[in-house]
Amino acid sequence: MDLHLTQPSTHEQQQQQQLSWENISPDELLRRREWNRGPLSDFFPRIPSKSLETVLDVCISKNFVYQLSQPRWWNARRYTSIVIAHLRHNYTEYDALLRGTAGDGSVNGEKVERFEARRRTGEKVWKVLREWCPWDDSNDQLERCFQATLMRPEERGAEWDPMDLDDEYELDDQAGPIDDPMDLD
Repeated sequence: MDLHLTQPSTHEQQQQQQLSWENISPDELLRRREWNRGPLSDFFPRIPSKSLETVLDVCISKNFVYQLSQPRWWNARRYTSIVIAHLRHNYTEYDALLRGTAGDGSVNGEKVERFEARRRTGEKVWKVLREWCPWDDSNDQLERCFQATLMRPEERGAEWDPMDLDDEYELDDQAGPIDDPMDLD
């Protein structure tokens, strides 16, 4: 009998997270949706309703709500990473690039790793992101968040702007880029 403790796989962690989401009372679920709806609509005023609802579901599944104890830009960065992941999966060929398939599901292309897929789909993601967030005063932060999703964690040198990635690892008591909030897929 093997008594060694093992870490749950990513799939098992996702199942546990989904189960915890399913255990949320309807009132709590509604409260979290509304708590996130205002800031998301503020940061991305032109986000379509269907995408907004999907992103709200992701926020709840990631157990994320707007943190009043954190600066506005910290919350904006987290919301932006969730929106960018949504755009990647729903508005680009990102998933097909990862699988090495064409848009119709046939095996028709080269399979690429995720940062290459992000690079190839980055222009489309940025275009939609700018449509959803038209405010000029947000452009600098929005672009920094977007650029952070394209960089591999090991490419971020000592000169990396603390606004881009600073205390994320403390968020979930993680020791490294495994749970980087800018690295949602």
